[in-house]
Amino acid sequence: MTIKDWYKLTFQIESDSEEIIIWKLNDLGISSFAFENILKNKNKKKVIIWLPTLNWPEGQRIKLERNIKEVLDKNNYQTNSFEWNIIDQEDWESSWKKYWGPEVVGDKLIILPCWLQLPKEYQNRKVVKIDPGAAFGTGSHPTTSLCLEKIENISISNNKILDIGSGSGILSVAAKCFGANEIYAIDNDYLAINSTESNFRLNFGNLNDLQTYLGPFDKLVTKYPLKNFDLIFCNILAEIIKGIIPDIKNSLKRNGEVILSGILNSQKEEIFKLLNASNFQINDVSSKNDWVCITAQKSSS
Repeated sequence: MTIKDWYKLTFQIESDSEEIIIWKLNDLGISSFAFENILKNKNKKKVIIWLPTLNWPEGQRIKLERNIKEVLDKNNYQTNSFEWNIIDQEDWESSWKKYWGPEVVGDKLIILPCWLQLPKEYQNRKVVKIDPGAAFGTGSHPTTSLCLEKIENISISNNKILDIGSGSGILSVAAKCFGANEIYAIDNDYLAINSTESNFRLNFGNLNDLQTYLGPFDKLVTKYPLKNFDLIFCNILAEIIKGIIPDIKNSLKRNGEVILSGILNSQKEEIFKLLNASNFQINDVSSKNDWVCITAQKSSS
């Protein structure tokens, strides 16, 4: 299915509320968004959200406005009026591109929009090329960059990898760059699966080491032999992570590890308790802004 038209929603927020908006958009499953600084007022930012017209009838758009207002009001922030415009695919691609540049991650990686040349100063880094497609995860969000930084600092050569909530496929591509040789990617959005496959092919020329599955993880594990993984990435919302920790455990081989991201600092203690209850050992916790990334290992017993 080809998306022909997009809604472009814009509104202003106070700069301090950016993380709240990111959290809410992730909670709503919205991945195509950007923030623009307002030169005349450093305390304000413009939020730009792109939504496929096919999936967003008037009732859904009204509900989205209400959800954004409610989360801002709850945290004592405000926004001005919402502005909706319809743009075609070509205009969407050109408007999205202006918010993209090379994204340096950790000590070894650079995320490179596919239409840009690699800057000379980054020639020694591993390059993950990304075409925005439906803009599922670009590496700039803390939840994604925390995962990428973890990937570059662990040994995954010849590993069997599962990427839950693959989005753009950025974590799957990075895993392949660092030597993983069997990668399974799951997402419940067909656009995300298309994006994962497209970006994997963009980087490696084929899909030989990638298998993709469309659907929610807790349903797919009952249909397919998703077992004996060395490492699982799970960069999704904490509320979903809570319910699938037992399934993650069953999909890991003995001593296998999981990298969990998409967790707010206020949610980490509950995740710790659930991991402990499933006999996981917590090996590492890293954070960026209000977001936390947890690495845990399945018990050998």
